[in-house]
Amino acid sequence: MESLQSPARILVGLMCGTSGDGVSAALVETEGYGRNRRVRVLAHTVYAYPEDLRRRLFRLFPPQQFTADALAFLHRDMGQFLGDVALEIIRRADHIPADVAGIAVQAPTMFHGPPGVNQTGVHLEVGEAAMIAERTGALVICDLRPSDVAAGGHGAPLSAYADYVLFVDPVCGRAIQNIGGIANVTFIPPAAGLNDILSFDTGPGNMVIDGVVQQLTDGRSLFDEDGMCAAQGMVHEALLAELMQHPYLQKHPPKTTGREDFGEPFVGHVLDRARALGLADDDIVATVTAYTAECIQLHYQRELLPRGRLDEMILYGGGTHNRTLLRMIQERIAPIRVRRHEEFGIPGDAREAVTWTVLGDETLAGHAGNVPSASGARHRVVLGKIVDLRPRGES
Repeated sequence: MESLQSPARILVGLMCGTSGDGVSAALVETEGYGRNRRVRVLAHTVYAYPEDLRRRLFRLFPPQQFTADALAFLHRDMGQFLGDVALEIIRRADHIPADVAGIAVQAPTMFHGPPGVNQTGVHLEVGEAAMIAERTGALVICDLRPSDVAAGGHGAPLSAYADYVLFVDPVCGRAIQNIGGIANVTFIPPAAGLNDILSFDTGPGNMVIDGVVQQLTDGRSLFDEDGMCAAQGMVHEALLAELMQHPYLQKHPPKTTGREDFGEPFVGHVLDRARALGLADDDIVATVTAYTAECIQLHYQRELLPRGRLDEMILYGGGTHNRTLLRMIQERIAPIRVRRHEEFGIPGDAREAVTWTVLGDETLAGHAGNVPSASGARHRVVLGKIVDLRPRGES
């Protein structure tokens, strides 16, 4: 039975998002389960990947080719790095690893393929969980997505369950909008049950913007800080309309996307078209920034609004720091009210890591953590694998 009186647990959440820039880490105290759950963030921060580790990671992303030893050594080294990050976030809140019930990890995604007709999807992460367990001495919950994939789902968006338990409201319809490397939304109608929610990826978040900025600056800048470049440019409407013809945008949920659709090859295509049209650099950045906003607007109009009342968009993710992107989104979805996670006591930069603590804690309790109406899975499943290197009962 779900209970608010269940003992409080402390967990670490580590989220390596699709942007490929680092790790969002949070130490969270939580109690209760399901809709009775409460969370309190004790510490959170974002750790950038060491430059060498980041370069090695990007050498594995599609369409790159690599050797088995390059993958194996990165798998080891990423795990050791994630273990160090977990130790640091525990220390930051004046705790020790023995205080922690578990470390829930989303390691970097090397490849994600959605299910097809009569074909199960695939999801592969790089970052050895045994290294995290050895580094910290704590239990680790890892590989959450493949459990949903094995049940016929997309393995995403797994945030749907946490969105629901944290934000369902008896009278207010809400869209919980993440803008990470990829943007995803969870629509929660008023007084919704778990089967009433809808969640899917709306398309690129920061991924295309970051990729374009990195190419235009020869790597001197990794992102458009505060959206300043986009603010100085003009959106090229013809190129934007062309980008909106992407096949992913024509699909209906359940659906997910990632670097396979909007990574390096797509960025190269955008830049080729922009140069052929004679666009200035700031105009290119403005156009791909509008692309993220336009993709969100398209899906709200086509998929969410026909399903019921929508009063609020509750934002989180790295894209919330891009003021030009936020302005473009607000203009497109008005009069829907735009709010931040901070208004609900959850730091926006910590939210993805908080999601993983919620899901990891449900796994430790033996509870299902996926939402079939969001992921397309055939049924609910307990998510992930548990790695626990701590000996028991030794004489």
